[in-house]
Amino acid sequence: MLRIIRAACLAVGLFMCTALAFTVTTVSSAEASSLTCVPSDLKQTLSQIQSQFGPVRVVSTFRKGARIAGSGKPSYHASCRAVDFYPPPGKHAQVVSWLKSNHRGGVGTYSCGAGHIHIDNGPAYRWHKCAGGKGRKHARSRSAKRAG
Repeated sequence: MLRIIRAACLAVGLFMCTALAFTVTTVSSAEASSLTCVPSDLKQTLSQIQSQFGPVRVVSTFRKGARIAGSGKPSYHASCRAVDFYPPPGKHAQVVSWLKSNHRGGVGTYSCGAGHIHIDNGPAYRWHKCAGGKGRKHARSRSAKRAG
């Protein structure tokens, strides 16, 4: 997998190499190929988080046919416009705060044992959900429509 990442770095230049560097130790070969479809703005956001807070662990990008739970609407994961990741240990609150101030797209957080963070390049939309439990979903949006 390291060879694949190096080739990608040479092809896209130094900035993207920094953005892709987190993939070397955090995702499998199959997942690394799914990062190729992730838009550059999301890769840049992950790179900024990594340089300010430490390494992240990507857990989900493209998911064919993904739907927003309970709504049936297509998720941004279905079009590779979303990334779920775990922030560095002990930095969850700091990363979420930074994202809410600096990320122009959607930011979602999970509790009830999940603890990962969702970012997408849709409208500026903030939400929190208890994953794996029957918690309430809280949402605040600057845009009336949300595609997931």
